[in-house]
Amino acid sequence: MKLTSVFTFFLAALTASATPLGLYKRQTTNGSSNSSSSGSGGGTVPVIITGGSAVSSSQSNVTTTTLFNSTSTLNVTQLYQIATQVNQTLQSGSSSGIIIVTNWQSIETLSFFCSIVFNTSKTIVITENYLWGVPILSSTQAQGRGTLVAGSDNVIYSGVFPPYTVPVGVSSQKQVQWFYDACQPTLIASNSTIRLQYSNFSNTQISSSSSSSGTSGGAGGGASNSSTNSTSTSSNSSTAAGGAGTSSSSSSSSSSSGPLVPIIYEEGYSQTLIQSLGSSIQGLVVISSGTSSNSTTTSWTSVTFPVVYAIDASSSRDGSSIGFLSNTSVPQGAVSAGYLSPIQAQTLLSIAINNKVTSASDLQMIFPASQQ
Repeated sequence: MKLTSVFTFFLAALTASATPLGLYKRQTTNGSSNSSSSGSGGGTVPVIITGGSAVSSSQSNVTTTTLFNSTSTLNVTQLYQIATQVNQTLQSGSSSGIIIVTNWQSIETLSFFCSIVFNTSKTIVITENYLWGVPILSSTQAQGRGTLVAGSDNVIYSGVFPPYTVPVGVSSQKQVQWFYDACQPTLIASNSTIRLQYSNFSNTQISSSSSSSGTSGGAGGGASNSSTNSTSTSSNSSTAAGGAGTSSSSSSSSSSSGPLVPIIYEEGYSQTLIQSLGSSIQGLVVISSGTSSNSTTTSWTSVTFPVVYAIDASSSRDGSSIGFLSNTSVPQGAVSAGYLSPIQAQTLLSIAINNKVTSASDLQMIFPASQQ
């Protein structure tokens, strides 16, 4: 890798840690202070397949569980199906972490979902190709960092932020170099509001009271997805050719579907639209137009579901994919997502609704707009 590229990664990392929003909380682990660690791969690597690249049958130290092979964004029902399987794997005493392979469209949704739901020091790596995640999982200093995203560029990113925006390290096939000592982003730190007051967010089951029959894609969608094979045969285990890694298919069918939380643009909002949605949705994310006069003149006090406003910074002039929306810039009755992207806001709101947290006052405590 060129020196200029490495410098860029370090500069971005230092900028992220120095931000006034307090995105990170320094939490040093008890491990070695050496910033690099060997990816020796000294044990069996558990891999859950939900999409993305297939695992090679020649890998003898890999155990795979295929839930489905989605080519579109995972919905909240599928996310909770993944959570159940991940929880079972992490509870195994022999597992120090897990790799979840998914499609490109689901990286942001899945990495943020796992960041919120799993309160563990064990390593969770989200990636499109499990080979990118193996050296990270093998690094003892990967633990205590929250969910990580392994990119094709050999850079490791935090799962709390939009994909490929906040690098925390770089990796090769044999070595991982971390930019920081192990630490958790403030949003999910051990003393955060989510961990202290909403520990039930670590629940990996869908609440029946929040179920929806919707079929929309994305984290706020229902169970049905025409691009997803979610009817794998349960407990169908087989050994790959040549005695290589073990592979199994796990049933991902569910009697309940998660809350339906669509995303709309503020410019497309109308009373007619909201009335047509009626009781079919459990929450709503609105992408702010960025014009405060438009946002503050609207009122959401009369609706029966929670509304969160988020800003889409993916096309910002400075090339950044992280923006910030304050609570004073959203209409009455709505909540600001702070620096979370619309997809992340949808995911967190879906988790909150699933755990019966729906009031604006409670949601303001959870979303980072108030955590400064």
